[in-house]
Amino acid sequence: MRLSKLIKGLKAKQILNFVDCNIYNLSMSSNSIDENGLFFAIKGNNVNGEDFVCDAIAKGCVAVVSANPLNVEIPQIIVEDVRIALSVICKNFYNKCDEKLKIISVVGTNGKTTTSTLIYNILRYSGKSVGLIGTNGVYINDLHLPNDMTTPDTIDLFYNLNQMVLFGVKYVVVEVSAHAIYYNKLYGIKSDIGVFTNISNEHLDFFGNMENYAKTKCGYFSKTNMKECVVNVDDEYGKKIAYDSGVPCLSYGLAYPSNAFAINIAMTMKGSSFVVNVENDVFKVKTNFVGEYNVYNVLASICVAKLLKISTRNIVNALAKTDGVDGRWQVFDFSDDRKVIIDYAHTPDGFEKVLSITKSLRPNGKLYTLFGCVGYSDKGKRAEMGRVASKYSDYVVLSTDNLCGRDFEEVCDDIVLTVPNTRIKDRETAVNFAFQKLNVGDTLILLGKGNETKQKDNEICDYNEIEVVKKLKEKDDDK
Repeated sequence: MRLSKLIKGLKAKQILNFVDCNIYNLSMSSNSIDENGLFFAIKGNNVNGEDFVCDAIAKGCVAVVSANPLNVEIPQIIVEDVRIALSVICKNFYNKCDEKLKIISVVGTNGKTTTSTLIYNILRYSGKSVGLIGTNGVYINDLHLPNDMTTPDTIDLFYNLNQMVLFGVKYVVVEVSAHAIYYNKLYGIKSDIGVFTNISNEHLDFFGNMENYAKTKCGYFSKTNMKECVVNVDDEYGKKIAYDSGVPCLSYGLAYPSNAFAINIAMTMKGSSFVVNVENDVFKVKTNFVGEYNVYNVLASICVAKLLKISTRNIVNALAKTDGVDGRWQVFDFSDDRKVIIDYAHTPDGFEKVLSITKSLRPNGKLYTLFGCVGYSDKGKRAEMGRVASKYSDYVVLSTDNLCGRDFEEVCDDIVLTVPNTRIKDRETAVNFAFQKLNVGDTLILLGKGNETKQKDNEICDYNEIEVVKKLKEKDDDK
């Protein structure tokens, strides 16, 4: 595509050495630039893309977008914000593919993956052609592709959206992280529906405080970014969004008056059932999801489906047939009524929700909890995670969860525990140790990794907690 067409609609401060060259690829990294490439010199937290422009030119870059004029002879597009320019140019490069799709964006600290998966499955069951972009990967109908981030960087995001258009997809569910909002990854993309799940303590190492973190997420809910929204009004930030965003809102909740709510909630280790009322359409739902927090996720998905005119019958049938999400409340049954549960919970709020329902459903045996705290993440939540774990657990095993070069003992020292505990750095060794402590009727819950397949320390290594537990299960079955 010609450079002049790519920068159409872009507010440039200055254009230097302009030549209307043909652009074949876009890149934010000099390592991935190719012949006839357009390079975006983005200043990051650790490196400045402007320092790599000459390297990009040597590898085939023929034009650059930057915040400052550079001492190079190729065309330069000087802009106020390179990331916003990236979104505008990606939209042009991929022929406004986002406007050919109905996009549902899901925002919140917890519940994004489960809510997105539920929406995806309801639409698939209803015969719709659907894509999903999120923590567990990229789905194009039944095709599954890996994804390194909750919300991919802008170039990959538009590439995926364009691929979905080519595959005939009509609906796309996108998990939107706080970082994605902060970095304008979705700038210029207007969702048909925005979903708000909740906000709790997370990523304060990056945002500094809860005020900044919440402001970023709440600020996404505007008429610029979406046509209508589905909001949890039991969450204090959700109430604010519902009242102040100016976006037409379908609210849901269990405590605060809302458009959609649930009553007669019943739980087992394998699922839940409840009666739903969505604007006086009343029906019973059975799901394979456990915990009050998942009732909220189900309600959110139902509200989205209703706005998309999916029939109640299809909603109910789809929810009944949707299995739990890998790594989210994934229960493994062992002999002597022992159970191992894997869950992705990695915040104090997530711990509270998962551990409380575990204790309520398994009140007679002991509860063993294994977790670690991410090395690069905010230290402030570590003590609180320890306190919550101590509140419900009989014994805690501390292990690694993406240490990323931090000292294991120092991370553990930040975790406040008031119950018997053990520290074991190697995660698989820790899981085996904790499992061996189980007696009749006991439960082991493994928190933080979910269905991740990597462990990030000084080096990235393979680690799949689900596979580790499956090995234990095979040994137990062979006895």
